[in-house]
This record gives sequence, structure tokens and C-alpha cells, in this order.
Amino acid sequence: MSFYVMSDIHGEADLFHNMLQQIRFSDSDKLYILGDVVDRGPDGIALLQEIMNTSNITMLLGNHEYMMLQYYSPDATEIDVRRWNKNGNAPTIAAFEMLSSKEQTEILSFLRLLPTHFTHFVLRDNHTVFYMVHGFPGSNVHDEVWHRPTLETANPISEMRPIVGHTPVPNLLCPDAEDEDIIRNMVTKGEGPSILHTPGFIDIDCGCSFPDPIKTLGCLRLDNMAEFYEYHK
Repeated sequence: MSFYVMSDIHGEADLFHNMLQQIRFSDSDKLYILGDVVDRGPDGIALLQEIMNTSNITMLLGNHEYMMLQYYSPDATEIDVRRWNKNGNAPTIAAFEMLSSKEQTEILSFLRLLPTHFTHFVLRDNHTVFYMVHGFPGSNVHDEVWHRPTLETANPISEMRPIVGHTPVPNLLCPDAEDEDIIRNMVTKGEGPSILHTPGFIDIDCGCSFPDPIKTLGCLRLDNMAEFYEYHK
């Protein structure tokens, strides 16, 4: 039995399924997904339904699922609507509104019950306890799904090792550059995003929401910290 963690799949079903094949994911394994399954890519709703029906995949709330819940809330404000509209929701809305009302209710109910963090103990050399969260460890839902660290951000929970998504590694490495500039520079150098290990946290968002050729899905096996990557071929 192995334990894996991914984040920020953003509707890229092909990359996700290729990754499952690469790691030989089986019924005896466990996968944690740190949120942001929906938006930007085409298959977010289908992936949500797949996750809902797969007992050994467990998902956290990401800021994009959080925005979806706010958008479809009866108390949604104009700010809630505009915020999600600015964040790549068109494929999600199109697929969601093709569903029956029963299926829509099931998805929204599933999202409402998602936690904002997991802890996982690994019996390795130093008996690591991982604190997995979409954005960064915090004291409330908003902070845990929205907060972004910098390279210098310290670990706020010293007894655990945070694993985060939400902030693409290229943006952490080049915080003053636009996404287009980051992609251009990485292509020129022949580099691709990879999982980032800092003293304060591990960031596994490798930029699955980026355009090709930088679009990358990363996966970390917690048992031995092995890293896996899938790219659009």
C-alpha cells in the first residue's frame, strides 16, 4: 500500500489518468488531492464525479471549489459571482449545468463536506507528520484555501511538515514576473516545473493550469518522497 498526493488538477483528466497509470495506482493505495479539481481545463466536473465514486481517493477543498460553492449559494453576492467568473469557471459551469438537478445537488453537497486540511503520519527515518492543505496552514477556511506563501515563509506548525498546492511553483520562483514571462523563460532554458521543497513547506502545484508546453501535473509518494510528473505529449 502506498500513499500519494496531488493538487491543482484543474480539469485536466488526461494528465490525471496518465499519472494514475504511471504510479500504478491500485485499490490498495490511497490518493490525497489538495483541491482545485475544477476550472480552466475541460473535465473538472467529470473528475469531481470520479473522485466522489472512488473510495480510496480523498479530496480537500480548494479555492476554486470554494468559489463554486459561493457562486451557487442562494446568498451569492455580485462579488462572489464576479470573482469566480474571473477564474476560469466557464468549462465548469457548462458541464455542471448539463447535469440533472439530482447530480448537481450531489456535487454541491460533496463540496460542502470537504475538509480544508489532512494530516498523515509516515513511518520514515524521522517519523514525519505531513499537514496537507490547499493554500497554507491557517486558522479558518478562507485562509487555508486562499493564502499563498513566499519562498521565505516559515513553517507555522513546527511539529508537522506542510504540503501545499494553490501557488504554482513557477510563480513562487519568479514572483515578480507575469505568467507569460515565466513560461517563456522556462521554455528558453528547457526547464519544466518540479515539486519545490523549502525549509517551510513542500509545494506540489507544478502548473497544471498553465498553457503548454509548461503545463505539468506533479505527484508525490509520501512513503519515500518519490516524485512523478505528467506533461501534455
